[in-house]
Amino acid sequence: LLQMQRSELKGMTPRTLRALWRAQGGIDAAFRRDPANRELFLKLFQQQHLISPLRRMNQFDILGRYLPAFGHIVGQMQHDLFHVYTVDQHTLFVVRNLRRFTVPEFRAEFPLASSLIERLVKPERLLIAGLFHDIAKGRGGDHSALGADDAVAFGHDHHLSEYDTRFIAWLVQHHLVMSTTAQRRDIADPDVVHEFARQVGDLERLENLYLLTVADMRATSPAVWNTWKDRLLQQLYHSTARVLERGLAEPVDREARAADLRRDALALLREAKVALPPVEEFWRHLDAGYFLQHDAPALAWHA
Repeated sequence: LLQMQRSELKGMTPRTLRALWRAQGGIDAAFRRDPANRELFLKLFQQQHLISPLRRMNQFDILGRYLPAFGHIVGQMQHDLFHVYTVDQHTLFVVRNLRRFTVPEFRAEFPLASSLIERLVKPERLLIAGLFHDIAKGRGGDHSALGADDAVAFGHDHHLSEYDTRFIAWLVQHHLVMSTTAQRRDIADPDVVHEFARQVGDLERLENLYLLTVADMRATSPAVWNTWKDRLLQQLYHSTARVLERGLAEPVDREARAADLRRDALALLREAKVALPPVEEFWRHLDAGYFLQHDAPALAWHA
């Protein structure tokens, strides 16, 4: 895993490949439970160079062994009118598209997506959701719901916060909702927009869902994405954002999100060697609405 993360790695000698192939049997349940390996895997999603390591891990059968659910979709064909890639190829294209939104050279291509991804609090959550969004295809049943279950298990195994785990699972379970609403519903109808806003719940989820939807649609086939779909998604995003900003939809997971913000703010205060009991006593008198209005650094500064 450590070698896979090296961005300067251009290739491997035959000797290294043989050694890697012989060592693959070591990626077992004990390897996957090792906290050091879990931490290394999570760090992949926090570094600038993500796509090359993921592709190498998939090419050398590391990714599918570390994530057995991903191993089931390697080489799996999709028999529909839209996807022209295997499920694993499509998934890595989705993650690549998400990462591409962060590259300044491509800002003119997708200005809204580029501006939104810059202000995400934890972009790694979106990248992990991209990796899991189709991971349950081919099992039978609703692949979105099954993939959300896999994301929850991944979050618990890798000690993500409860809110982050539920956030990722929500994106996986609802990754088709925005494209379906934009293309099959009358998004000029206020009732349709309000219904969609209630499903989304808050602006943070809307921003992440929009980014995942664009990346997903662009990764199905070179012929699927067009300016009409781009305009539909942007129109739905802006209409829904206005509804959410006016407070006409109840935020989803309010208490869990507030608890996550408190946890991150406490970590900052702990680093600054601030006494925590008075802070926790101060926060005990405040409701979730206060925490949801600020980010973790602001909460720490207030305290």
